[in-house]
Amino acid sequence: MLALSVSTGEWWNENPDEVEIDMMKTGAGPVISQAYTINGLPGPLFPCSTKDTFIYTVEPGKTYLLRIINAALNDELFFSVSRHMLTVVETDAVYTKPFKTKAVMVAPGQTTTVLLTADQVPDSTGMFVMAARAYLTSVFPFNNSTTTGYLRYKNIGTGKFNIPATPTSLQLDNLPAMEDHKFATQFAFKLRSLATPRYPCRVPKTIDKRIVTTIGLQLQDCPANKPCKGFNGFIVKDGPHPSQSLLPPPDDLPSC
Repeated sequence: MLALSVSTGEWWNENPDEVEIDMMKTGAGPVISQAYTINGLPGPLFPCSTKDTFIYTVEPGKTYLLRIINAALNDELFFSVSRHMLTVVETDAVYTKPFKTKAVMVAPGQTTTVLLTADQVPDSTGMFVMAARAYLTSVFPFNNSTTTGYLRYKNIGTGKFNIPATPTSLQLDNLPAMEDHKFATQFAFKLRSLATPRYPCRVPKTIDKRIVTTIGLQLQDCPANKPCKGFNGFIVKDGPHPSQSLLPPPDDLPSC
């Protein structure tokens, strides 16, 4: 079985490290990247980038293993291939119960491995669109563009292909909309451990210790004469304020 790494990422004119530093200083969300990319190439939907398009050639009838990597800085991304179903078999180096899906949602830094079979009947170009776009999960501004590449069927068509330069000429039939929360939720709930005799899932059935974990953020006032861009004019910081103390637990909290 042939394997292909598909790395979705972002194109920045700024230094990404500086983007994160500025975000921490102002309390705002990160500035928007200039483009999303597939294996470093933005594709034809971005200005002057028609020639900067990722194209991968496959043989009809064969099955390929795609390792999809989200190398974007902050955004969850949807990824799909037009008219092809994907079979998820692994996430973050952990085997999963295989399931078919029209697209995958991959969080920043996460990997998802899928199987793709070249079993469709292409048109005279022999090309199918692969695409990625953000999943809307934040109130902060984000890049609402779409990056595209192509899956090319070998020995199909004339071999001559002019990459479309407008969104209307691209088929994105399997790619969820940015605000498709239903698909994102259903996809997440389908992720299950393999749990086979060869790869058992041994879960402890006896609980001998209970742990309560709290996670929080603090809203910090802005420095004097320096406006902030965070929630209600505050800066969002990790963890408790130095002068903050935890309230006692509620009376109905089970004892350890």
